[in-house]
Amino acid sequence: MLIFFQELIMLIFLWLLRLIDGIMDIFSAMAGVTDVRIKGEDVNIIEFLVGDSTVSTIFWCVFILAVGLTCIFGIVALVKNMIANNRNVSSIIGKIGLSLLGTMAMLTVVILGILISNSILTLVAEIFQIGNTTKLSNALFNACAGKWLNGYTIAEVDITSCSVSAIMGDYATTAFGIWPTSWKCNGIVNPNSFLYLPAMIASIAIMIAMVVAIINLAKRVYEIVLMYIVMPVSMATLPLDDGARFKVWRETFVTKILLAYGTVFSVNIYVLLLPIVSKMQVDGVGEFGNAMFLIFMIIGGAMVIPAGQNLFARLFGQADDMHAGGSFLHSAFYGGRIMGALTFGAAYKLIRSGVGVGKSISRKVKKENNDENGETEAKNNSDKFSETQALKTLEGGSE
Repeated sequence: MLIFFQELIMLIFLWLLRLIDGIMDIFSAMAGVTDVRIKGEDVNIIEFLVGDSTVSTIFWCVFILAVGLTCIFGIVALVKNMIANNRNVSSIIGKIGLSLLGTMAMLTVVILGILISNSILTLVAEIFQIGNTTKLSNALFNACAGKWLNGYTIAEVDITSCSVSAIMGDYATTAFGIWPTSWKCNGIVNPNSFLYLPAMIASIAIMIAMVVAIINLAKRVYEIVLMYIVMPVSMATLPLDDGARFKVWRETFVTKILLAYGTVFSVNIYVLLLPIVSKMQVDGVGEFGNAMFLIFMIIGGAMVIPAGQNLFARLFGQADDMHAGGSFLHSAFYGGRIMGALTFGAAYKLIRSGVGVGKSISRKVKKENNDENGETEAKNNSDKFSETQALKTLEGGSE
């Protein structure tokens, strides 16, 4: 029975590893490390969306709108200066011209910035692949493999393409070849030393961390396109606030561009360190203690993947908006706790009311029984009294 359970855990683990590899491919496309295919052509997702003809048309429509807003804001600034007289009129006129010309200059800067940042991001991903061609699924399997057999190593095996029987080997049977008794250890790893619990917990933790990172990257793609379109509006406020709104736009745009760097760094560092961490042992805690140590190290490393985005957001810009998208699972977790508490409270009240109803019914039944017993006893006493009186009358008559 234990062997069947081990095969089931291994099968689920392989499914999760294949899912992690698929998520990693989506992650690379979202981050801009690899290209996506559209209309038979491989393109970078952000470069294609920013350069799309529809997006460009909307940008120029917003630019025309921003020209009108620049004139309105310039007039408002001149009127305010006539009242307060705290600025030079020539500086306001210069800001109006700078707003119009600066939009064209910023358009070039934005497009070049996106192209350069994507090229550097691809280079960073390739740097981490030097001497480290292990996929995340293989690295995770190697961390939980325990002992490799028959000359196999993680460098020679693609785990996601292997079957459960190839990995665990055959087993000896009894009872007419039906009931398994022990492993023959003729597969890739030793099934008796494989860390089944760390494998399941670690794979689920990594999958959740990667999903959170991908959601933040998908949110980043839409935000970059949005900021590209509204850039002329932020420049239009230059005559009125001396570039305060444009400064906010610039910091936010830089944050969104560099957000993918944090994720790419954290994922590659995690894959790089996972084989090293899996070889560490803590003396004096036993096999179970070392398994728990490995679980904590794997889960802690998985938490770094979405945390890398927050880290780069804090270092290079604003991190407040990260809570709007990437931490939705955190909110869902606490929302689930609240719903669980409410459900528990409702169940407690329901049980309590049911117990109360049961007690009231019990008291009512008991009272009815007491009343019936009282009536029966009173009737018996009355009958006894009647019999006593009859006997006394008969005795008196006989005398």
